[in-house]
This record gives sequence, structure tokens and C-alpha cells, in this order.
Amino acid sequence: MKRRLTDNRRTTAVLAAHADGLIGRPEAIRQMGVTDQEREELAPLFQVAEQLHQVMRPVQPSAAFVRSLGKELTLNARRQIAATKQVRKRLLIGAAAVGSLVSVASVVGAIVFFIARWRARSHARTV
Repeated sequence: MKRRLTDNRRTTAVLAAHADGLIGRPEAIRQMGVTDQEREELAPLFQVAEQLHQVMRPVQPSAAFVRSLGKELTLNARRQIAATKQVRKRLLIGAAAVGSLVSVASVVGAIVFFIARWRARSHARTV
């Protein structure tokens, strides 16, 4: 069965598996079931990846950078949590205010109803 690499997702997955093979995980490309035709079509990209792998060496970030990044991410997470809590609090206060207004309106409506009914009865007796 011949498979053409027209699917970008497939191409990306095969190239990623090849890159994994370059860093010591050759099983990744084997698990993909790459055909000879796919290998032929991707050969130029494989070569570029291999050349880059030879030239570029892994870089370890400094301990100060790792600490700084950790602090920054923690601070951002705390800010996001605080903002979410603030929005929830405002919504709760708004809902409580609306509930109070509905309650007051119900009491006013009941009073108006009873006054109107009382007046109607008084008016009916005088007639």
C-alpha cells in the first residue's frame, strides 16, 4: 500500500519521530510504520535534521533562570487565581443584590395587592 505524505499531521508526526530517534529514542520512528516511499519523500528533511543535530548541542538553562521562571510562573498563577476569585465575588454580590431587589419587589407587590383588595372591598361596601 503506497501512502503519500499529503497529510501535514502525518508528516509532522514522522519528522518528530525521526527527531526522537536522533536523541536516543529510535523506537519512535519504528512505531510510526514509515513506508519506503515516505522515507524517500522526507529524505531531504531527515538530512537537514541530522545536520542540525550534529551542529547544535543541547543547552542547559542556568539555575538562576530556572528559579526566575519558576517564580514568574507561580506569581502569574496566583494573579490568575486572585482575578478569578474577584470575578466570582462580584458575581455573587450581584446575584445577592438582584435577589434582594426581587424580594423587596415581592413584598411591595403583596402590600399593593392587599391595599387594592382592601380598597375594593371598602368601595363595594359603600355602594
